[in-house]
Parts: sequence; C-alpha cells; structure tokens
Amino acid sequence: MIKSLIQKLFIRNKKKDELIKGLKNISGFKTMDETELEGNSQRKPKKFILEKGKVLPIFLPEFEGFSNLKITKWHFQAGDLIEEGSIICEIENETITLEFESFANGRISDICPLNKILKTGEKLCELEGV
Repeated sequence: MIKSLIQKLFIRNKKKDELIKGLKNISGFKTMDETELEGNSQRKPKKFILEKGKVLPIFLPEFEGFSNLKITKWHFQAGDLIEEGSIICEIENETITLEFESFANGRISDICPLNKILKTGEKLCELEGV
C-alpha cells in the first residue's frame, strides 16, 4: 500500500514537471517561483499595444503532451472591452484547467464555441484595437 502511494506521488510530480516544461515553450510564461524572484526588480515588462482598428487573432498555443483541450467558460462575450491581464476564458481537458489571459487591451470578437475540441494553433478569438 505504501509503495503504491509513493508511486502515485512521483507520477503526479512527473506530470507537473511535464506540464511546466510544455508551458515554458510559451513566450513570457513564468512559474510562480520565477515571478516572485523577479518581483523585487524594478524592471517592467514591455506592454503590447494593439493599434486602433487592428485585429489580432489569438491562437491556442502548443501544450506538449496535452490533447482534447476545449474552452469550458468564456469570461467575456463578443463585443466586450477587455484589459491586459484579464482572464478571457478557461481551457481544460480531463487532467488540467488553464486560465487564458489577455496580453493587450481591446474589444473581443469572433469567439470560438464552448466545448469544441481544439487543436494547437486553432483560433480562440480575435482582439480588436480600440
């Protein structure tokens, strides 16, 4: 019994490590520890400014080793104004749930339907500069 519990602990840590490794491929992703270490620096990240009238499609990034991802909740509807850092939607599968954050201010449009199985590179929504 103890052996099976120990094996389960190590499997969970392995899956966590695999998830973090996959997320590290995303530009700008940082773990909580990395964020806390940088929190003491005075350096501010560059803001991405979406020009008025420009449309930016937002695509599902690659999450290595994870499939059957789908949007289970939209926090905004098409036409809503969003700010940088706002949680746009929740993406999940049977093992993980991710909150997808906006990296610019704008108007959200052309959203993907809920519960549609997504592929890497598939468009989630569009962001229009205002």
